[in-house]
Amino acid sequence: MISHTDLSQLAYLELKRQILEGELEKGEKLVQERIAEQLGVSRMPLHKAFQMLESEFLVEAIPRRGYFVKKFEFQELIDAFECREVLEGLAARRLALQDDHRQIAQELFDIFQPFVHQKEVDVEAYRIADQLFHNMVRQKSDNVVLKKLDALGNYLKMTFSLGLVRTPEQTLPEHLSIIEAIRKGDGTGAEELIKAHARKTIQILVNKNA
Repeated sequence: MISHTDLSQLAYLELKRQILEGELEKGEKLVQERIAEQLGVSRMPLHKAFQMLESEFLVEAIPRRGYFVKKFEFQELIDAFECREVLEGLAARRLALQDDHRQIAQELFDIFQPFVHQKEVDVEAYRIADQLFHNMVRQKSDNVVLKKLDALGNYLKMTFSLGLVRTPEQTLPEHLSIIEAIRKGDGTGAEELIKAHARKTIQILVNKNA
């Protein structure tokens, strides 16, 4: 027999996937009866799943109205990008100083290798590669705490929900420069390059919202 705890975890994982993949839209109300029927769970484990999602900044509870998929304000997006800048800077520096930095650099390069000589880049494929690159930079770091920042990780994932803020033509050379710094074991260079990469995106978002 599956316990309420197990059912809550299953519901949490499925709803988290739907939110991060955009199947549930920002600002959408989570109708308990419909979702309970869809997932085949009762309201008690579903309510627990909502609370878990709320603790990770993915949904918000509005008094007397219920739970809604969190709709992030512009400043929260900028804040998230600024966190990405700092954390990925730390991660890139740590990667470059690890014993296996050349192997990691090759794995990172392999992500973008299909796009290096393309005249017309598949934007959707590049968007996925871009997200994979940034996730791998964080996950390959030997900083245990950085890898376990799951709740903050949702904020970082949120920054990718915008799609590509800049074109592949603009960002591919930057990605390759970051990878080269990691390959050379240049911790300071890798950190500064990935932070500059994030700052350019932040500036474009700020200018668009001005």
